[in-house]
Amino acid sequence: MIFDSREMAQLRRLEILASRVARGQIHGHREMARAGPGSGFREHRAYQEGDSLRVIDWNVYARSDQLVVKEFDAEEALDVVLIHDRSRSMEGAAATCAAKVTAALGAISLQRLDGAIWIPCGGDRSGSESYRGRGRLNDLLQTIDVQASGATDLLTPVQSQLPRAVRHGLAFVVSDFFDPRGAAQSLRFLLSRRFLVRAIQIEDPDALAPPAPGRYKMRDRETGATLKIDLTEEAIAAYQRTREARTRGLRAFCRKAGAGFLRARADRPFFEIIRTAIARGWFKR
Repeated sequence: MIFDSREMAQLRRLEILASRVARGQIHGHREMARAGPGSGFREHRAYQEGDSLRVIDWNVYARSDQLVVKEFDAEEALDVVLIHDRSRSMEGAAATCAAKVTAALGAISLQRLDGAIWIPCGGDRSGSESYRGRGRLNDLLQTIDVQASGATDLLTPVQSQLPRAVRHGLAFVVSDFFDPRGAAQSLRFLLSRRFLVRAIQIEDPDALAPPAPGRYKMRDRETGATLKIDLTEEAIAAYQRTREARTRGLRAFCRKAGAGFLRARADRPFFEIIRTAIARGWFKR
């Protein structure tokens, strides 16, 4: 399991926090226009023979001696899709952070009675896994790992593994977004399926701070190729500009498309990243 005992305690606190962000609302459900034993109170009606005693409003009866029952908006569980980048560019700190963030997002979803669909992108797994209900939490945590291998390809797994019947839920994409086909490809596909999309960019702190100028032998994480490179101050500055421009482009795309975007360093504790997502209202419908 990717969490130790201390982190499991932090995860429990995040689950509680997520349930309290919007007091009076039930997260993880969509209100439907029909009566049923949901949680959103809609109206009173007169008691009818056969009604359950549990739905009688006894406070009203105590005040007026009238038997009325509460009607609620019925609820429908939704699916939360977890797109987890496990490609080789994520190896190391980014892979660990991405796995913990993905697992925490799934745990909160199951706690709120949503279904969670985990779609791995990269690594040695080629199929998605579906979970529903609090009883599947351990299964989810046992499945998600920190493996990182293969080239970055977010779009193909999402297109092939996302069930066609799954729509209208939340979709979290946890990745460094080093996708040669473009970081926005998978997000655009999810948006076309009418998902509420939240992109979490996990960045390796070592990549954010390139080495000092000099001659280096470097390995491309994605391809495994080794290159000898003369790093000049100009080359380092160009690398930083390119990296920042890519992130700005991704953020701008998300803003224009109505998707959420969060940039996080891989050395930042997972619970802080999730707490930021909760504070932004990312679990609301």
